[in-house]
Amino acid sequence: MKIAVFGLGYVGIISAACLAEQGYKVIGVEVNDIKINEVNNGRSPIVEPYVNEIVSKVVKSGNLEATDDFESAVKNSNIALICVGTPSSETGEVDLSFIFKTAQQIADALRKKENFESEYVILIRSTSMPGTVDKFAEVVQSISGKKRKKDFDVVSNPEFLREGNAVNDFYNPPFTLLGCECERSEKIVRQIYSFLEAPFIVTSVKTAEMLKYVNNTFHGLKVGFANEIARICRKKGIDSREVMELFLLDKKLNISEYYLRPGFAFGGSCLPKDVRALSYESKKNGLSLPIIENIMNSNSLHIEWAFDIILKEKVTNIGVMGITFKNGTDDLRESPAVVLVEKLLGKGKNVLVYDENVRLSKLVGSNREYIEREIKHISEILIEDQEKFLDSVDLVVITNRENSYRELLNSYQKKELIIVDLVNIFPEKRSSKNYKGIGW
Repeated sequence: MKIAVFGLGYVGIISAACLAEQGYKVIGVEVNDIKINEVNNGRSPIVEPYVNEIVSKVVKSGNLEATDDFESAVKNSNIALICVGTPSSETGEVDLSFIFKTAQQIADALRKKENFESEYVILIRSTSMPGTVDKFAEVVQSISGKKRKKDFDVVSNPEFLREGNAVNDFYNPPFTLLGCECERSEKIVRQIYSFLEAPFIVTSVKTAEMLKYVNNTFHGLKVGFANEIARICRKKGIDSREVMELFLLDKKLNISEYYLRPGFAFGGSCLPKDVRALSYESKKNGLSLPIIENIMNSNSLHIEWAFDIILKEKVTNIGVMGITFKNGTDDLRESPAVVLVEKLLGKGKNVLVYDENVRLSKLVGSNREYIEREIKHISEILIEDQEKFLDSVDLVVITNRENSYRELLNSYQKKELIIVDLVNIFPEKRSSKNYKGIGW
């Protein structure tokens, strides 16, 4: 198997050197003469632990060479890795010009290529926005005259390399990710990475393209959050390192999968109150903490997002299943479902509410005061009779993950209801025309 690697920058030279070390014949394609000469003289064009030694070894063995002749590289390979740069423009938009210039070069070469042992598979390693792979394939197909998934294919294969640890990351990734919708291409890519022990995961092309942006944005968010905590701690005379060391000890919630799965907005008696308090305290101390200060705004926008999804269905009779801020409680305080009901009522919708944990007669104290203040006619719209509730509505909004709601809707047969699922309680219904998810 012969591999052409387009772009011998950071990602490209790591990929080329490590694949060559595994015995593949690798041709590095580069426009920069200095990089070409460095590689062909057995030297790495970047500073990175172990790479120089690997490049020296694989150039001597004949497994790696560099060239600016893209046509020859395509002619003498059956796999291409696209590792060219995707920098930011002045507006922040990703600049994909190098990607699509490479697409044109490969297309020109494929148009002249005759010795197809199998389909030519192009792996895009460069970080690029969802939709790039398909546009790349369109360019190749239109110029080359070859057919995608017959003569060639383009797939997404994002890298997870950290500078300073790239070789180790290449050989020990969290998983190998392939965005691909062609079994032949999948088989070829599996063979390329067969030396890796990491799980091999196949997803849709756009999911694979999106993941790298999600990863890096989250990493940036973590750094920004920790540094905002540092600023407020210093103002208060507190050692932020000690605070965050304690924070990191909690693997049940703080450092865990919890709160990282898309769903509805947060609420309750603690989170909103404490986020607002810390935000206020920072302003009082003359600090600007934009991440912390915008958490509540982001939460409100998510409620608005759910509201807009419901309104697009143009239904008048709406049922809300779950009005508490989460399942397994009768706590209504600052529940996003309460806000959603208020907004729907304000739009003139006929809204009924069913919540297996809420009985108005049993609500006491601040909990009762809150709901009677927020929804003045709550006694008229809170229904305890499940059958009556479903008979009276045409659309059901599910706001929390009570298993009984799933069972109730599955057993209801009188009519087909539109389901707006805010918590992914019905993943199997996603293909139904009457099912709407909040982020899926």
